[in-house]
Amino acid sequence: MTIVEEILRAKTGKAVIRNVDLIYAHDGTMPLIIEAFRRTFTRVRNPERVFIFFDHVYPAPTVKVANLQREIREFAREQGIKIFEGYGISHQVVPEEGLLDGAKIIVGADSHTPTLGAFGVFAVGMGATDTAIALGLGKTWLKVPESVRVNLEGRLSKNVMAMDLMLRLINLLRDFDMNYKALEFFGNLDFPIDEKMTIANFSVETNAKTALLDNGIFEGDGNYLREITIELGEVAPLVALPHHPSNVERAEVVTQKIDQVFIGSCTNGRLEHFRRVAEILEGEKVSVRTFIGPASRRIYFQMIEEGIAQILSEAGAVILPPGCGPCLGRHMGVAGDGEVILSTTNRNFKGRMGSPNAEIYLASPVTAALSAIYGEITNPEDVL
Repeated sequence: MTIVEEILRAKTGKAVIRNVDLIYAHDGTMPLIIEAFRRTFTRVRNPERVFIFFDHVYPAPTVKVANLQREIREFAREQGIKIFEGYGISHQVVPEEGLLDGAKIIVGADSHTPTLGAFGVFAVGMGATDTAIALGLGKTWLKVPESVRVNLEGRLSKNVMAMDLMLRLINLLRDFDMNYKALEFFGNLDFPIDEKMTIANFSVETNAKTALLDNGIFEGDGNYLREITIELGEVAPLVALPHHPSNVERAEVVTQKIDQVFIGSCTNGRLEHFRRVAEILEGEKVSVRTFIGPASRRIYFQMIEEGIAQILSEAGAVILPPGCGPCLGRHMGVAGDGEVILSTTNRNFKGRMGSPNAEIYLASPVTAALSAIYGEITNPEDVL
């Protein structure tokens, strides 16, 4: 069976109803979930397995947002649901706080819930109505997706990161319909867990329903819709040009001055990423606005303990509160008209980080850190 078939205990294409082991949502999606929930239900079925995170727009920057967050708190108290405020991004905090323990099927009210596939679980993002139903019933309905198998061989070179690998993969799949399909990764998965989460997280941008990493646990001997092999040693530093993550070009041929750099988010805001960034920025100075967004407070604590926070601050970067930060264009580093942003996030659509007239480029933390120094998109292979 494929990994998905093994976890869901059903063959591809079959419709199944399964108990959900973990449900979570955040301050951005919870208001609509509450509205949908109250139309049908009065009580959450398993509140001890439901969690809410304030991570998207936190602390509240406007009265409207503050009022919505107040409503969420009231619902959580009524239903006996735990809220994590100030802990960081949901996808990072779930495994850090042990909430994933024993879970195999996860529903999250956020498109990047498949980040948890790095741990070999079936995690899917769902909309407000589907999440509300899962809250009320403790179950969900779904069709077992077909899977695409990705074999990774060799090793990435020194200046190449998981983000570059995923930019390569999304470019390979740009003309392939991944709608309601899963990506399953096999082969050399000898990455730090921080980079494994980047792989699972960015898989969503291929339009996949979910992604899972083998980690030596599963057979992976089922019928795959397609099989792709990537030689890791051949992956170069890459950049996604506006206005889509699949619009990929080699960093060495991209010539673009930038106004702002953001290093963080649920894609590249973990400790391993900031260690690499600190290696580059130590003793240097950034020449453009540079914001650092730790994915969680535990990561921030470790950045302080290892001296990373001081190195980044002395280089002129601004460290933001743990959370999504500028990624979704709501606060803490909104892009202005005509500005050019280089980001380690997962989306560069028009208006994603602020003004629809801004241009967003995506790259790895290594490429972003070097570019922050030089004030233009810089190929790591040229200077490291």
